Amino acid sequence: MPLERVRIEGFRCLTAVDLEFDPQRNYLFGRNGAGKTSVLEAIHLLGRGRSFRTRQTRRLIQHGSQGFSIYGEFGSATGRRRLGVALDSSGFQVHLDGEPARGMSALATVLPVHVIEPTMHRLIEGGPSERRRFLDWGVFHVEPSYLDNWRRYRRILGQRNAALKQGQDLSAWQEPLLKVANVVDHARKSYENDLNREFADFSESLLGSAIEIDYRSGWAEGATLEHALQASEKKDRSFGLTHVGPHRADLRVSLGARGVREEISRGQQKLVAAALILAQIRVFAKAHGEGGVLLVDDPAAELDQAALQALLSALDGLPAQLILTGLSETSLAPKKDAPVLYIEQGRVTAMV
Repeated sequence: MPLERVRIEGFRCLTAVDLEFDPQRNYLFGRNGAGKTSVLEAIHLLGRGRSFRTRQTRRLIQHGSQGFSIYGEFGSATGRRRLGVALDSSGFQVHLDGEPARGMSALATVLPVHVIEPTMHRLIEGGPSERRRFLDWGVFHVEPSYLDNWRRYRRILGQRNAALKQGQDLSAWQEPLLKVANVVDHARKSYENDLNREFADFSESLLGSAIEIDYRSGWAEGATLEHALQASEKKDRSFGLTHVGPHRADLRVSLGARGVREEISRGQQKLVAAALILAQIRVFAKAHGEGGVLLVDDPAAELDQAALQALLSALDGLPAQLILTGLSETSLAPKKDAPVLYIEQGRVTAMV
């Protein structure tokens, strides 16, 4: 489902931008502050319902504007699809094919968007919640029932936590929590196996090292969740929170016996994160026939020449539509025949 057209209005420095994209590879060049990252941010918002730069969506409204709107068109097996998001005084709105869409998950279902950007090292350096979010987004796209099961788990977990705070009996939540938790855990483990196979190739090509990933369920290895909950009940009652379960899971990324955070530089962390993202695209493509849209924000500014070339080589043949940004064609040489756009002060023109 390559993105064919995007129209952006009132978004950051973009007053009115109308773009057409090639289904394979596209380049967008401009000076720092010209708006190239804002274009990628708008596409990310269109596909995921959130920015990759800020959680405060109202900050994305252009100064002096009442709101913003982002509209996209793409082809699919069932014909042309139209997707739109907007934020104004009435709130955040999502439309699919001209009709209000049901929740943010509708965005990700029809327009899967991935991003490689300057802060992607947080996937490695950050806490477990960053990696759980990455993992869950991947599982969501290959296991249709996963989102409903994860939501059900969170709902039951909230009820158990409320019972803990009030000193109530927990037996009513035990069986339903265990049942759905094990379904969530099984889906994550299955996905991690698929991801690991693809990650091995990309980590070797990008770093020349055997980086490993290992899914941790959120309770002691070798124990059942039932036993872990029993062992943790006194602590849970003391704090009014459930300390074991899928909500405490992590995806450990390691070099030998140690985590990569202790072993590699910030630049190498970015390459590990990139390898995870590329592996996720390949797993997605095997399930759906194509890998969605990959946004790559100014890689030449974040990586040394050797690392940059390794990343660009890894992108060749990737089953996804690519949209890359850079300062100039000197810093990021375009592939032959790939469309090139130039942005200045929020206005985009095609380069001939």
